[in-house]
Amino acid sequence: MKKYKTAVGYLRISSESQKDGSSIEEQKLSIKSFCTNQGIVLLELYVDTFSGKTFNRPEFENSFKYLKDNRNDVDLFLTKKADRFTRGLKTGLEAFDEISELGIEVNFVDEWIENIQSPQGQMLMHLKFTFAEYERACIYERTRAGERRALQSGRYTKTPPLGYSRGTISRGEFIGKKGMVPNEKAPLVKELFEDYSTGLYNQRELLTKFRAKGLKTSKSAISVILSNPLYAGIIDLKRYETSPFTQIKGCHQPIITEDLFLKVQRIKQGKNKNKKKIRGKNPLFPLNTFLYCSSCGSPMRGSTSNNGKKRNKTTWYNYYRCANNCGESYTPEEIHSKFLSALASIKPSAEVIELFRHILIDNYKTNSRNRIKMLSNINKQIEEVEKLQLSLTDKFARDLLSNEIYQKAITATEYDINKLKTEREQLGDYQDGLDKYVRFGLNIFVSLDYYYKNASIEVKTKLLSSYFNDKLYFDKNKFRTLPFVNIINLICNKNKGFQQLNKKKGANKNINSLVVARTGLEPATFGL
Repeated sequence: MKKYKTAVGYLRISSESQKDGSSIEEQKLSIKSFCTNQGIVLLELYVDTFSGKTFNRPEFENSFKYLKDNRNDVDLFLTKKADRFTRGLKTGLEAFDEISELGIEVNFVDEWIENIQSPQGQMLMHLKFTFAEYERACIYERTRAGERRALQSGRYTKTPPLGYSRGTISRGEFIGKKGMVPNEKAPLVKELFEDYSTGLYNQRELLTKFRAKGLKTSKSAISVILSNPLYAGIIDLKRYETSPFTQIKGCHQPIITEDLFLKVQRIKQGKNKNKKKIRGKNPLFPLNTFLYCSSCGSPMRGSTSNNGKKRNKTTWYNYYRCANNCGESYTPEEIHSKFLSALASIKPSAEVIELFRHILIDNYKTNSRNRIKMLSNINKQIEEVEKLQLSLTDKFARDLLSNEIYQKAITATEYDINKLKTEREQLGDYQDGLDKYVRFGLNIFVSLDYYYKNASIEVKTKLLSSYFNDKLYFDKNKFRTLPFVNIINLICNKNKGFQQLNKKKGANKNINSLVVARTGLEPATFGL
């Protein structure tokens, strides 16, 4: 070998290579020692932390660009071993040929091949690349076998779903072993299940609501989340093609109960017995499925008829009619007018409004804890990236970084900062959100009739489901006593029990539990 040759070093590490001692420092030491002993000038070192399966690796691409730009000044492209260069025979040979066409020799300091372009050298290189690919296949198979054994024992070691992170198990027989643990997004995932279980939301509406809360997801992803038994602490072995292909109890901490998960599955499959069957939403007849005949108890259905085709002018008439044809029928104008009057009569006292305001504030703070954590994490990330920018600028000023690398690094950090700031803006201002939430919550209970009258047909259906827990009957030109849910009865002082409840210790907590359980409608979802 001639002295004073020049070389570019390439280091690669992956989760597999860490186990066989091929650390970055060890690779760097091997290449530097080899160059020193052979009198080779080491020009650059590139480090990748990607799998060797393909060459879609950032630093390899950068090193190849450097080789092309400086082909006349570089003699060697060095790695510690062949498996650091590639873990695939076909892709390895293609990359080897591309570098060789530049007039640069590829070789491996711990597995040096003399005259690598000779037939004997090519044969040895093929064998090394083939063995590296074989070894990758073995590693993959051992990893999959390990995952299957872990799954069979109830330990989930694959990529954690949204709401979980990799961590150390703190319960059961696997305490101290690697698994997954709930993270800061777990409360949002739990809330997602709870909201869907009410039957008041479809998945598109949940997407809008939880994106506003900082949960990055898509409609299809929400469907996958709602169908994933891992959240209930269950591992479905059939999903992972693992015998005995049954569901078993996982050792990870569940985010939701099994009952809640099963309820959500029934709703997704259209088998929810408790959910009202809502007919096609017709803005002319919003009380469809809620209004029942006072004579025979059958549903009242909205329908439209005309005065006959033989008339000179066709006139259309709208009616709510008994589905059992018992003769009961009313015009929508009559029904809707009386209904709005009944809603308008529901007015809470000033004392109740003030109490409810405090309940809303407490509820908002509870629901916003996760958002506050996310905002704090984003601010920390922004601070770390800004520190990195200062460090890069300092190194550039001391000529430790080339202008090209410095500009690329600064551009990348600016992109990261802008992305984080966009995420922070999407989470919104805490105080502004609180003011809107409280104002909306108070207004909707003070003005039930106004919000119902001005809502879209979709929102009217949700409001009716939130207002009432039983059927509506219209009898002798007026509604029978409206079956309001308990929270409205309490808040609007419709029974004497509220006055005693207001005086008891812990009243806020009792009422707040009712509010959380029955509302399910937020300002962002009303569309008013």
